[in-house]
Amino acid sequence: MKTLNVTLKDRRYPIQVGAGALAGAGAFLRKQGFKSAPVVVSNPTVMRLHGKALLASLEGAFGKTPVIKIGDGERFKSHETLLGIYGKMFELRASRGSWILAFGGGVVGDIAGFAAATFMRGIPYAMAPTTLLSQVDSSIGGKTAVNVPQGKNLVGAFYQPSAVLADTEVLKTLPKRELASGLYEVVKYGAICSKGLLGYLEKHLGAILACGARELEHVVLESARIKADVVALDERETGLRTILNYGHTVGHAFEAATHYRKFKHGEGVAWGMVAALRYGREVGLLDEEDAGRLVRIIHGVGKLPPVRNIPFDDVWSALMRDKKFQAGDIRMVLLKGLGEAAIYNGLEREPLRDFLRRFLKES
Repeated sequence: MKTLNVTLKDRRYPIQVGAGALAGAGAFLRKQGFKSAPVVVSNPTVMRLHGKALLASLEGAFGKTPVIKIGDGERFKSHETLLGIYGKMFELRASRGSWILAFGGGVVGDIAGFAAATFMRGIPYAMAPTTLLSQVDSSIGGKTAVNVPQGKNLVGAFYQPSAVLADTEVLKTLPKRELASGLYEVVKYGAICSKGLLGYLEKHLGAILACGARELEHVVLESARIKADVVALDERETGLRTILNYGHTVGHAFEAATHYRKFKHGEGVAWGMVAALRYGREVGLLDEEDAGRLVRIIHGVGKLPPVRNIPFDDVWSALMRDKKFQAGDIRMVLLKGLGEAAIYNGLEREPLRDFLRRFLKES
């Protein structure tokens, strides 16, 4: 078991990573200052697979622990689900002294975190992420949100957790597609910050996909360390933190244009990275050898659902609603080289439109 810290200007919180961490969840969370049982927010699949281990630990430390279950899937990250969580919290007579434990993947973490940020004007919460994607990305950094018809994560808050508990053992129960979805985010971290991580993925990809304990712990820790370092420098995404959105600008548009039903989030990011690579090549960034190397790593992770039949107008409409396109200033995160990302502002609209039309036809 290993622990690293997210260090912010006024506080810090621990991320514990390792196989079997759920069994020690109660003791770990008591050390973080929690004195009463949390309200666990989860979904039926996660509770069926891992709920017994978590609740045994929590109830041993805190006593009877209530659970609120929400729907399983991106389409449930909605205001309707959020209102349902509030309603159950009131039924449980939760107060400002209560706290939430988000137990699940990114959808659970995002919406439970937003519920914590807004219930009674804010109560504490902790995260026990159960997918690779949530362990390396969404559980770290305090971004909470719900989706709206106009786009993904457009209503939310920056609200940091008090602790993150990442049990790599639970990743063995993930479907192969879900594991691959998280691994695309690991590829992203290597692409923007760490050639060493890319090299590790190339060498150990088979063992990671086979859920090797040592290999999983390594990629979770390295990804968490990269994100923690970036968040520490730019908590509210006013500058540097934007590089973490590499692949997300176009990826989110693909997700929104298909109503969040065709792609896993990591798959959308994977296609977004491929699009950013090709667009970067067209504007003179990144040499062909490095671009080809990264594309091979991406496609080595798994087979991606096709983007060819997605209507361009739907993609472009979603893209224009993206938070990263501020006041008409089209900006994207692009690679200058492997492990070196930069934010490019003022991109020209028509060349980008033309590129995306071709990308959707050719991919």
